[in-house]
Amino acid sequence: MSKQKNKVAYQVNEPSEGHSCVVFHNHGLAARREGAEELGEDFECVECFRAPHFDQFAEQGYVPVIELLKSGWWFECSHCGNRICDDDGRDEDEATPLDEVITTKSQAYCNQSCKDAKDNEIKQHNDKFEQFKSDVVNARPDLNFYEFTGEWPQLTFIAKFKFNGAQYGGSVRDYRAKGELEWLVANGDKDAWDIYELNRIQPA
Repeated sequence: MSKQKNKVAYQVNEPSEGHSCVVFHNHGLAARREGAEELGEDFECVECFRAPHFDQFAEQGYVPVIELLKSGWWFECSHCGNRICDDDGRDEDEATPLDEVITTKSQAYCNQSCKDAKDNEIKQHNDKFEQFKSDVVNARPDLNFYEFTGEWPQLTFIAKFKFNGAQYGGSVRDYRAKGELEWLVANGDKDAWDIYELNRIQPA
């Protein structure tokens, strides 16, 4: 039995938009296919080549963002959208010193202030989601809410519910967390919903 080759680093580029990713694989064609999928592109639209300087990160499965920046890659700040890259050759007012950049596994921030602002934005969003869950349950305690979605980074808060006589159920949503609730019932349950609401408002 032949010994399986160790995974090595390949850089996959989408030339027209300048997007790239690093894929760890033991076969170049497979790396190109996985990279194209990650970039949302067709196999024929990307280029793939070895990136041996990233082989050291094969075991952990990803290249730290700061290492990509040091290798000439650029990112947009996940808070303000400013372009972050090594400042060699850039104008002074455009420079983003790498020692000020804050990185996570897949994101970069200009500095700690941008990171703190993003964290606060996420917290505010998730706090609104918790309030949404409380509001819909308090508004309709008679309904059986069984699924809530809306934590960051989802834009819309959604709560799914069932009611007596329902086959499919319904949902209530707050699009883009504006505080405006929209109640929806599956087409197959509209008659059952009308009966349910009538009995709720005018109990026998």
